[in-house]
Amino acid sequence: MSNIGFHYDKNFVMTQSDLLVSMADLRDVIQAFAISDEAQRLKELQVVLASIVRKNKLPNGSLSVK
Repeated sequence: MSNIGFHYDKNFVMTQSDLLVSMADLRDVIQAFAISDEAQRLKELQVVLASIVRKNKLPNGSLSVK
């Protein structure tokens, strides 16, 4: 399994926060985990999270994956 971990900046978003996440975003997250190359998987997840950050008008870096 992957060593990928999701992180969030508690000053802007918490686990209880309401975020707008589209079905396409959820689909993309699920599909990203099917990518066998971990570096490519991480890059795809970063792109999806950046999209969610933009849609929710959060500061850059509010959500990340490493």
